[in-house]
Amino acid sequence: MAKTLKAGVIACGSIAQMMHLPGYAKCPGVELVAACDPVAQRRREAEKIKPGLRTYDDCRKMLKAEDLDIVSVCSPNLFHAEHAIAGLEHGAHVLLEKPPALSLKEIAAVRAAIKRNHRRLIVGFSHRFMRGNRKIHKMLAEGVIGEPYMIRMRLAHAGPYPGWAKDDWFYSPKLAGGGALLDMGIHAIDQVLWQMGPVKSVQAMVRTLRKPIQVDDNAVILLEFARSRALGYIEVGWTSPSGFSGVEIMGDKGCIVENYAGQLTVTTGKITPDMKKRAKMTTRVVDAEPTHGGWQIEIGEVVKAFKQNSDLGMGIDTGGAALAVALAARESSRTGKAVPVRAVK
Repeated sequence: MAKTLKAGVIACGSIAQMMHLPGYAKCPGVELVAACDPVAQRRREAEKIKPGLRTYDDCRKMLKAEDLDIVSVCSPNLFHAEHAIAGLEHGAHVLLEKPPALSLKEIAAVRAAIKRNHRRLIVGFSHRFMRGNRKIHKMLAEGVIGEPYMIRMRLAHAGPYPGWAKDDWFYSPKLAGGGALLDMGIHAIDQVLWQMGPVKSVQAMVRTLRKPIQVDDNAVILLEFARSRALGYIEVGWTSPSGFSGVEIMGDKGCIVENYAGQLTVTTGKITPDMKKRAKMTTRVVDAEPTHGGWQIEIGEVVKAFKQNSDLGMGIDTGGAALAVALAARESSRTGKAVPVRAVK
C-alpha cells in the first residue's frame, strides 16, 4: 500500500487558504496535518478548512514538532528562500510559492540545501497547469503554427485587495521585494520561457502608474531570445479593471491566441497586403472555456511528482531562470538600457 504523505503549510494567508490548505485537505494520498502563522486569526481560519489541524505561531516550532513529508511555503516573498531551506533541512520535499527568492544568491542557497538534504523542491508556477497553456505547449511542440517568432503576453488584474492580502504585505518593498513585476510578471515570464525558451536580454519599463504604493503596479518587458531570432513582449499590471489577459504567439504558418477569460484559437494561413486572400485563412476553436484554475490542479500533480520521483520541470533552476529575467527587467528600467539576463548558477 502506497504511503500517505504528511503535509504542513508555512503561513496561512490568502494563497494558502485558497489553494494549499484546501488542496491538501482534498487530495488523495496526502494528509494535511499542520500549519503555522504568526497571526492567530489566520490560524483559526486554517483550522476551519481542516478540522483537527495542528497549528503553530512559528514555522520552527511546527518543523520541530511534526514529521512532515511535504512543506508548502506560502509566506511573504522576503522569507521564501529561508523557509524553503528550513523545510528541506527538516527532511521534507518543498512546494515553494513564487517568486522562489528575491536574489540569485538566495537561489544558489536553496539549490545547495536541496543537494545537501537529498530532497526535492517544486516552484509553484500554477499557470503551467492551466488547460489552455498545456494545449499551447503541445501545439508548439507539434509544429502546428510552424516556427514561432513572436510572443505577446498580458497578465493583469485590479491588484491585491482586502481579503487577498489582509496585512498589505504585497505593497511592502521589504516584504514583497517588488510589486506587479514579481507577482504577475513572474508567472508571465515563466510562461514565455516554457513556451519559447531562454531569454538573452531584456528592455523594460517598471512603473508605479496609478496606485499610491511604494512598489510597481505596471511593467512592460521586451525580450530577445537566446536560441532563436524570436522576440517577446510582456505586459503585467495591478491596475486593470478589465481587458485582455492572455497570450498571442505568431509562427510562420499561423497564430495561437488564448484569452484567459474566453477561448483558445488557432489560425493558419496568411493575410496578404490587399486582404483579398484572407478567405484562405482558417481559424478553429481549440478550447471555448476560460482557462483559470491551474492552482486547483497543482497540488495533486505536485503530490504525485513527489511520490513517484517524477520531474515536473519546475525546480529551483526553473524558478531561478524566471527570477533572473525579472531582475534584469528591473535593472533595465532603472538604467534605461537593454540588460543581459544573468545565467543561473
